[in-house]
Amino acid sequence: MTEKITKLQRWLDLIAFLIGRRYPVTVDEIMEAVPAYARAPDGDPTADESVRRMFERDKKEIRDLGIPIETVEFSVRGAEQTSGYRLARRDFYLPYLRLIGGGADASAAAPGGAPSADVFDIRPEEAHAARDALSFAAAMPSFLLREEARSALRKLAFDLGPGRADAVLALDRPEAGEVRDRLRVLNDALQARKRVRFRYHGIYRGKPTDRDVAPYGLLFLGGNWYLVGHDDLRDARRVFRVDRMEDPEPNRKTPDTPDYMVPEDFDLNAYRSREAWELGEGEEAALVARVRFDFPTSLWVERNGYGEPDETAADGSSVRTFRLHQVNPFLRWILSLSGEAEIVDPPELRREYADLVERVAALYAGDR
Repeated sequence: MTEKITKLQRWLDLIAFLIGRRYPVTVDEIMEAVPAYARAPDGDPTADESVRRMFERDKKEIRDLGIPIETVEFSVRGAEQTSGYRLARRDFYLPYLRLIGGGADASAAAPGGAPSADVFDIRPEEAHAARDALSFAAAMPSFLLREEARSALRKLAFDLGPGRADAVLALDRPEAGEVRDRLRVLNDALQARKRVRFRYHGIYRGKPTDRDVAPYGLLFLGGNWYLVGHDDLRDARRVFRVDRMEDPEPNRKTPDTPDYMVPEDFDLNAYRSREAWELGEGEEAALVARVRFDFPTSLWVERNGYGEPDETAADGSSVRTFRLHQVNPFLRWILSLSGEAEIVDPPELRREYADLVERVAALYAGDR
């Protein structure tokens, strides 16, 4: 009696077969090589179709786990193009991390003949810094990659020990759990290229609006998560703060078929290089703020490209203009300059800043 092949064994057999091939393989080749997908001996077309559906389900589930099985078009010796599958080693294997120092030969090959050709050398001080950063991230309940940070921390602990003895304390925002749940939905939709509907509470409009967005990327900046994508309502690219979303819901029709393709000219790094106050929907006129900076802070602001020059005084102070799509991050930045910056106008922004200063002062009133 032949033992039944489990789903896990099917997955491992399929991955092992694909990772051992340098070139794409067809479905027929997979069915010949992977035991679980063997064709019926009597050529029963119904049984073959059932096996094919099982393969398609396995392929989707393996992709959902993050293993990048590619669907490619290829031809052999000038024949007609056909569809096949490929699992590239460079995408499947992570670089081998080699801790150097203490006389270790940096040119030595990765032990055990690691299948990845990439070897990343890391110095002890870099490894300790990475461990400390991972300790901090793993202790934050709302961090989206918390479990991944814990996994990486366990791996480093083999060489470096458990890390700092002092506890890392982090205070989550009240809505952190809700934001984390929304991020899971948005990330899954982004990976599957499915559109997302949600109700959005913008900073300018008095009432929320319903949005239908094709996600292009997720971005963490200035303590907040943002979604960048094409908004069907405005027929343009927009930026949305995740904590202002309500009930994001992906399109569940044709789950195995992408709804859209991310444009080739889209670059998430272009958004990452902006300041948090510059991120916004873009459909409303930005709030224009004028800020006076004392010398030498004025020199530091100029050299780092914050704002646009407006006025310069004889004492070295200067007034610069800012276009704001997010008010709170800007006010917190001004507060961090410890009185070396003063909001000139508009008056309503001055009042908001004064309120922020009072709240912070009250919060620390009892702290010597």
